[in-house]
Amino acid sequence: MPKSRLKWEYTEDDMAEAILDITDHGFSPPQAAQRRGVPRTTLIDRLNGRGVAEDQIQPRRRLSKSQEDRLAFWILRQESLGYAPSHSQIRACVMGLLRQQANVPT
Repeated sequence: MPKSRLKWEYTEDDMAEAILDITDHGFSPPQAAQRRGVPRTTLIDRLNGRGVAEDQIQPRRRLSKSQEDRLAFWILRQESLGYAPSHSQIRACVMGLLRQQANVPT
């Protein structure tokens, strides 16, 4: 019978508190993880610079979630000001973002 994986219930605030426990209060990663109820391996990954999984670019996705959110905010703001960008303007903006991160499709 396959072993079921434990689903952790924690927030980003819990993770931030665990990181502060390590950096400011001298706890070890296992101690901080247990104290705050966060996965030890995820905590260590965050300490080593790995970001939140939702913010990482997925295999078929060109922009990160935060880039998409910023682009959507800009589009809606332009529209509310009466200057809704055209499809070609949005496409040019996306191409500029991709060029900045050196991920231009050929």
